[in-house]
Amino acid sequence: MPPPLAGGRGGVIAFIVESIHPHDLAQVLDGEGVAIRAGLHCAQPLHERLGLMATARASVYLYNTRQEIDRLVEGIRTAQRLFLGG
Repeated sequence: MPPPLAGGRGGVIAFIVESIHPHDLAQVLDGEGVAIRAGLHCAQPLHERLGLMATARASVYLYNTRQEIDRLVEGIRTAQRLFLGG
């Protein structure tokens, strides 16, 4: 059961970063000390319907800090620079 302040919402988000395979993104983030999951997340029919090979998934909760979220964002930017040259 979620904490009362969560309002029934969870702290899990599945996402893609355009032109970067989720497994590649997860590997770059791992090198930055950020742990995410990449794959189908027990939702293969949904991925097929959306035309996605996989997604990245980040989970946050009360014990995560703003600095950790900033590290996730910076890690995604690092992956974009590596794979997209930006």
